[in-house]
Amino acid sequence: MKTAQDAPIAPAIVEQASHWLMLRWGGELDDEQQRRFTEWQAADLEHNRAWQRLEQLQSTLTGVPSDTAHAVLREMPDARRRQALKLLGALLVTGGSGFLAHSQLPWREAMADLRSGTGERLQRTLPDGSRLSLNSGSAVDILFSASERRIRLLDGELLLDSGHDATHRPLIVETAAGEIQALGTRFSVYQQGGGSQVELFEGQLELRPRHAPPVRLQAGQSRWFSATRLGEVAPANANAIAWNDSRLIAERMPLGQFIAELSRHRPGVLRCDPAVASLPLTGVFPLADTDRVLTALQQSLPVRVHSLTRYWVTVGPA
Repeated sequence: MKTAQDAPIAPAIVEQASHWLMLRWGGELDDEQQRRFTEWQAADLEHNRAWQRLEQLQSTLTGVPSDTAHAVLREMPDARRRQALKLLGALLVTGGSGFLAHSQLPWREAMADLRSGTGERLQRTLPDGSRLSLNSGSAVDILFSASERRIRLLDGELLLDSGHDATHRPLIVETAAGEIQALGTRFSVYQQGGGSQVELFEGQLELRPRHAPPVRLQAGQSRWFSATRLGEVAPANANAIAWNDSRLIAERMPLGQFIAELSRHRPGVLRCDPAVASLPLTGVFPLADTDRVLTALQQSLPVRVHSLTRYWVTVGPA
């Protein structure tokens, strides 16, 4: 239940508070600005409530106290600061701070250096020549320094073809489960099931779970790992990265698993009835047209696609 303190704030007041916050992010206010800011706060109780809420939200965003949060956000590029301000303002207008307090709003993903939307796949060449691809609904921070090349996978899945670095800085992909150091490689990482699934196609990798000993992975191998344990080594699955060519390849894949994969590339809810989830499916499907894929399923399997709307679809028995 929302309290009065959590109630939405008028857009005009949010705009005024956002103006003062952007000035604060730019540096310390001069004497005249500080005087005007103090007068603005005192002029209306809603002004003060808006400012307090902004302070609270930005502190939660950065995970540090308010004074430190100003410094952290000050170091952001202008585009990311504007994005942060837009998100904070939207929360004030909608009264949505409860989502942020319970970590249900994906701040890290929203503020990521590179992110892909639902149904979107991105490809970028990094400063060291590495080629980075993001699957649908994925987000990364790119943290290159004088001592290392680090890519932080915040959500989703990436494919990385590592480039040659003249200064021999290590290339590391960081996930919630731990780190993956590339040794001249082509590999994919998918955050799922409380851990990270790694498929290695070329070169070698060192997997470093946060709370378990590191292990090596060789070309042609795959392995899942969490912060505390490692799964069994299995053959690398080249079909797992067909998304990079805008395809989804199934080889006797259970329909339930196929629908779960397809749902990553389609907005809304797409689910599979348990009655048909075990049906095997084989084929190559275009991710650019998920409606066409659903139509093809009805032609090749004893299933029917039930649509309440385009954004709520169930695949069930024919």
